[in-house]
Amino acid sequence: MHKPRWHIRAQHRPTSVSEVLDILLANRGVDHSFLNGGLKDLQVHVHMRGLKEGAELMARHLAQGHKIVLVGDYDCDGITSLAQMSLLLRDIDYQNFVAMIPTRSEGYGVPDRAWKDHPDARLFVVLDCGTADVDAITRIRELGADCIVIDHHEVPPPSAGGVAPATVLINPKQVGCPSAFKEFCSSGLTLLFLTQLRKALRKHARDDLQVTIGAEYMSLAALATVADVVPLIDGNRIITRVGLAHLNQRPQLPLRQVAEAAGLTGRDLTAVHLGYNIAPRINAAGRIGDPMLAYQLLISENQDQVRRLAQNLNQLNTARQQQESRILEDVYERFTPAMANRRTVVMADPSWASGLVGIIASRIQQELFFGPTVVLAIDEQRGIARGSARSVPGFNIHDALERCDDVLLRWGGHRMAAGLTVALEQLELFVDRLEAVAQEMEPAVFIPRGEVDLELDLEFVTSKLLTVIKQLEPHGHGNPMPCFAARNVSVGVLKTFGRNAKHLRLSIGNKHQGIFWNGAQHRHSVQRQTGNGLDAVFQVQWDHYRHEPILYVKDLGNLLD
Repeated sequence: MHKPRWHIRAQHRPTSVSEVLDILLANRGVDHSFLNGGLKDLQVHVHMRGLKEGAELMARHLAQGHKIVLVGDYDCDGITSLAQMSLLLRDIDYQNFVAMIPTRSEGYGVPDRAWKDHPDARLFVVLDCGTADVDAITRIRELGADCIVIDHHEVPPPSAGGVAPATVLINPKQVGCPSAFKEFCSSGLTLLFLTQLRKALRKHARDDLQVTIGAEYMSLAALATVADVVPLIDGNRIITRVGLAHLNQRPQLPLRQVAEAAGLTGRDLTAVHLGYNIAPRINAAGRIGDPMLAYQLLISENQDQVRRLAQNLNQLNTARQQQESRILEDVYERFTPAMANRRTVVMADPSWASGLVGIIASRIQQELFFGPTVVLAIDEQRGIARGSARSVPGFNIHDALERCDDVLLRWGGHRMAAGLTVALEQLELFVDRLEAVAQEMEPAVFIPRGEVDLELDLEFVTSKLLTVIKQLEPHGHGNPMPCFAARNVSVGVLKTFGRNAKHLRLSIGNKHQGIFWNGAQHRHSVQRQTGNGLDAVFQVQWDHYRHEPILYVKDLGNLLD
């Protein structure tokens, strides 16, 4: 894979730490008001199309005691959406409902058993899927039932099947939605929906109802917001900030038990912990086990059950990591020079677990290939391949799959990620078609480029700088952790560490230490350069063992534009 060139966004070099903050805010296109924002600022988003109408509809069904079926997707976003909805019904002591999650073998979307097993249900609430589930939701409506869809996936055009006939669709990406912010995940939308449902219940059922959309709900929405890699700006930033505060203040929450099982006991949780430690354990249930395990943990009030389920998820995550490593070894063996010369890569195998293909696609991009990547699990008995696509900035994978619609059985997703199913006899044609779409793009799209916020003298790397960085949290997609560059600095290798000695601990400048994760391949080149200066691209974090700032090195060499 091409080594990235790094572009420094701000040409002005700061003369103070406060100036660093000004530059970081300007790079993100925001002002100092970005550092604030609370729950009251979410109020502007409740005017989203369908939000109040859906809340009124559900409140009427609840007032009449109708049976309700809740359907959530099998990833973290869908599971946390389902858990939020179930918590609200439990909080109002409503018991006439069923919660379900499709299995990986059933595939993405509303499973047939939702309507087949519950023909007496009067309301179906579909979470993190449903926008394009035309067949299933048509069946639901033919039963005479209402259907509310809360989803954030791209809305398919009529040529690709169009929008499912839900009674109410809550999706900010639908035509005619007045919401200026379109990037909530489904769990964030569910949180907003429940604030309106609480008001509607007072009108239609119980005017004395006292239900607070509090810590459990906010923490679940925060987790999904990070896990689903939606931009951490606007309403998403508020949800994540408040949810993290609840997680750190209310240690009895089930998610805190997952964090402790992940070895984070006593740590203040950040968005990084949500994305890299907690979400993978929630997702592991849906990837290689039963997603209902994660759901049961999130709604449980029994501490012994929560601890047991948290340990179960931990074990599933370990098994997931082991399976992932085996698949990656297979991928490395299959990756040929011819693939490296393409703009897209599609890989498929019958031995690969369908729940892991999305992770593998991301790992291929990180380690082998910079371009749209599709990884598929082959089901030979059914004659299909089902999997996930991951894209790169500048290449809209949703639009690309739309142009492959006639050779796909099913597909849907976002600009950067999607799911798809293809018949085996059409697989080769799909591979050629996707590559043809990519060949129409400008070559620059397929050359990796990294963004550096600003050039920084190492004398500014102090605890004061970390205070500035912390003000910008939570970091994630749309609000990345600040990235700095220093030119012509002395770098020395202190030691290698980790499994297979693949990480480097470095000395940088006169007094700082750094860690270069997966940087062992640079060891000899750094040693050869001893005495000469190198460019360093890095982030700054706190070293809890040495009690000082540490540089997390992203790249070394002659790197900068």
